[in-house]
Amino acid sequence: MVYRLKFFCRAGEIGAEEAMTRLLDELRATGDPLLGEWLGPFGDGVAAYSLATRGPDGTARADWLAIEVHVGVEQIADSVIHADPDCDKGVWGCDLLAEISLSGSNPDWELVNRIWSAAASHWSAVAWDEMSGFDIQNSAPETG
Repeated sequence: MVYRLKFFCRAGEIGAEEAMTRLLDELRATGDPLLGEWLGPFGDGVAAYSLATRGPDGTARADWLAIEVHVGVEQIADSVIHADPDCDKGVWGCDLLAEISLSGSNPDWELVNRIWSAAASHWSAVAWDEMSGFDIQNSAPETG
């Protein structure tokens, strides 16, 4: 089963590849080293990367996760409407959606928290998942 955590953001980014690069730069500058595999841009609107925290032996400490960045109000409109149909949470008009997909028996929660912190500091991200909706925001990591 795959768990997906979404972040609705206002970024004003030029494209998904630039947004992904900015996010990865922040992750590389903070915390433990990473392993990564560029899954590529899919047009100007979507970029994806596979990531894991690198352990001392050079291998992944936990299961790899996938991070996708979707850019453009039209590109993410369906996700926005699905999560906030009545615009109660104020995410309508977001222009960036970052989505983490986790699978396996050993999720890299430390890396998830690093991504969440980076998205919050760069783009004032609002978190959402299928199980908790916007209440997942109550689990947000401390941002320094």
